[in-house]
Amino acid sequence: MRFIMGLALILPIILTACSKDKNSNIPSVMVKNPAEGGGVTQEVSIPLEEKYRGWLLKEVASEWRENANGEATLYAYIEMNPGEEKAFSLVQTKEAVTDSAHAELSVRSGGQWEGAVYTADGFAFQPVESFTAPSQLTDHSYFLKYEGPGWENDQIGYRLYLDWRNAIDVFAKTKDEVVLPHVGNDGYDAYHKLADWGGDALKVGKSLGLGALGRKVEQGVMHFQHVDNTHWVLTENTHLTAAFDVSYSNWRTREDSEDGVDVVTRYKINTGDASTRITVNTSSPTSNIVTGLVAHDGMTKIAFEEGEWGVIATWGEQSVLSDNDLLGIAVFYQLHEVSGVAKGEFDHLITFKPTTTFEYEIMAYWPAREGDENPKASFETLLRQKVRALNHGLQVM
Repeated sequence: MRFIMGLALILPIILTACSKDKNSNIPSVMVKNPAEGGGVTQEVSIPLEEKYRGWLLKEVASEWRENANGEATLYAYIEMNPGEEKAFSLVQTKEAVTDSAHAELSVRSGGQWEGAVYTADGFAFQPVESFTAPSQLTDHSYFLKYEGPGWENDQIGYRLYLDWRNAIDVFAKTKDEVVLPHVGNDGYDAYHKLADWGGDALKVGKSLGLGALGRKVEQGVMHFQHVDNTHWVLTENTHLTAAFDVSYSNWRTREDSEDGVDVVTRYKINTGDASTRITVNTSSPTSNIVTGLVAHDGMTKIAFEEGEWGVIATWGEQSVLSDNDLLGIAVFYQLHEVSGVAKGEFDHLITFKPTTTFEYEIMAYWPAREGDENPKASFETLLRQKVRALNHGLQVM
């Protein structure tokens, strides 16, 4: 069943030394999936002796990159059945790795600002590695390609409106290849229609879309109407993973309020994994920060808690790519970081406890890509497998 789109895990794992295969002198790495774990792709870091620097795993996608401490580390993306143990061989050479994760932000060039609108002949965009939003940037300024940063892997894609809306949308994909560098170059409307690569699938409206941040106030949910500065920076863009940060200065609920807080959000996606890990850091604990899941009428709501994690998801004909097009979307959250889950005017809302750091994940599932005969059951199974993987990650023995 192709629903094993991969659910990356950024949780502590048991790390031990590299082992020797019993039947040969080929070095190998033993990995175990606990019986309580999930049968989905997960990210693991593998500690190796210096003499194996540059070696890769033979059977699965893997690559070397720096860890959080700046140390060269081998990362692998592995899917195993719960309760399974397996030895993965190390090899010195391997076929070239194809890009299967990507993040970008592209800025329009060759024109000029006229008030809050950027005008130019045609749509020529230049990718950037860092960007500070000009004060006049708003929705439909026609300045950023598809209105903000986009990120994808071999399963799915997403985009973030880098303006006051700060909502997250879904790019449904028909193919494994990286496609976003070619999306949005022919104007601002083409990607809303189903193309050979896929299309923009989710109707966001006034909601937070899929897992963006907001602040709950008496009048509803404030997006990012009141900030002093918005800055984007690409932090990682390798063959198998992509990440970027968005920083907001003095985010407040009213222009004249004194409840401003600085926020840095990191978005990370890995190969084979339909979910995105979102890490949030704030300058001070804030009691009214929420994330949301657009609440369209007529959708099936799915919600449950297991272990240290909970999920809220919706399923139904909420894709705008064609008539009766199904789409599943979900937010996974850690129970100890959340004070409540409730229905808002436009969203299913998750409220975070006052803290300066929290993490959660978002995921979209577009069954038209898979051709599944029972896609709702596959989506529900995927949610269960994901939560189990978050609670009981792969172990490197």
